[in-house]
Amino acid sequence: MRSSMQLARTGSGAMVSLLAGRRRYLRALRTLLAVASLYGRYGLKQRRRPQTAEQLEQVHQRAAAAITELCRENGAIWVKAAQFFSCRPDVLPPAYILSLQTLQNDASAVSFKRIEPILERAWGSRWRDRFCDFSEVPAATASIAQVHRATLVDGREVAVKIRLPDVAELFAQDAQIFRLLAMLMAPIFKELDLVQITEQLLESTSMELDFRNEAENMRRFTRVPHPPRIKVAVLVEELSGANVLVSEWQHGHRLRDYLDANPEQAGDLLTLLFSSYLQQITQVGIYQADPHPGNFIVSDQGDITILDFGTLGRLTPQEVSSYSRLLYGMMGFNGEVDIGQLFVDAGFIGGNPDTLRELALYVLSDRMKRNDFGLAMSDLLDKFRENRVRIPDSYIGIARVLITLGGFLMTYDVPFDWTPPERRLTKRAALKAESAPLKTESAAKH
Repeated sequence: MRSSMQLARTGSGAMVSLLAGRRRYLRALRTLLAVASLYGRYGLKQRRRPQTAEQLEQVHQRAAAAITELCRENGAIWVKAAQFFSCRPDVLPPAYILSLQTLQNDASAVSFKRIEPILERAWGSRWRDRFCDFSEVPAATASIAQVHRATLVDGREVAVKIRLPDVAELFAQDAQIFRLLAMLMAPIFKELDLVQITEQLLESTSMELDFRNEAENMRRFTRVPHPPRIKVAVLVEELSGANVLVSEWQHGHRLRDYLDANPEQAGDLLTLLFSSYLQQITQVGIYQADPHPGNFIVSDQGDITILDFGTLGRLTPQEVSSYSRLLYGMMGFNGEVDIGQLFVDAGFIGGNPDTLRELALYVLSDRMKRNDFGLAMSDLLDKFRENRVRIPDSYIGIARVLITLGGFLMTYDVPFDWTPPERRLTKRAALKAESAPLKTESAAKH
């Protein structure tokens, strides 16, 4: 009864949104019908004669290309959704991930004439007096904002992040449609909790629309102890507000561009990045929750600056303790632990410890041998969903981050030292101590 009432309310809100954005939604309807037709024809062929994996992959590729183009044309929150799902190999086949990843840094710039009124409302009609230089050509454009490079009168180079016009109104329209689509498609994809996944997307996007949330996230994240080579841009407090966020400009290269040009540095940089995130999750309980490659800048000195704090993952002290034991247990660093009980303790519902243990060991024993922690987590989520295990929302956020980072490691063929950060320091100190007498003996010979 409750779900019927919820569907009716969602449907009513969606109808209002549909009228307001009918051009975008008609385009979406045509695309979804085309995708349904692709899979329908594949299903008919499958019943007549078994199809190969290559033929299914071709269908995935064509469908993924159509959906990617839809998100590109509809823009705004549709691009945000594409970026969100491009980091979810636990949800989508690889063909979709590869296609949607093209939208991670591929948004259309908005003319400065439409942007300038936002600056005037934030800083007044004489806002240019605050700068000795302000580039009207955006340095980067994303789904809900674009960034302009500028220099303050005191000489500081800054990045000015400006929320795009009308994006809040478009989000209000599209959110209802996304909820309706998730509820309608949920019975078809029973192995996935599409409603839960969609709500995560909408909640995180809603928070990102108000830059005051991001400013507070930056303050929180800056106070966290980080490894020496992990940096956070400095917020320019007096110029930041709901629609504009200003921080010091970061010189360097986007992570993916740098690694493509310097593949020999992949091991060092990606190990540093993964170690940082493990520390954020298992020791601090605060982590940057959107780790796509465009949000990392590599300096010429080999430091990594983390950008974009629109979404910040937060864990309670109990969750930090539970997930720390669970993750290190999955990696094999908690000794003889009952991995099934660790999942139960972390809030997984719907399976007894024996079932969870069997599922976890079935996946982990193979994946961990091949050093594929990201794929291990992704496969484990699939197994839990197939067996109707309810996964805590907080774990979904952690898994998404670690799966994404694990994808980086796999892309650049980087084997990772799974030793926990605090144990890795002890390990290095021990190795250094062991090598000291050898150096002394060698010196004595000379």
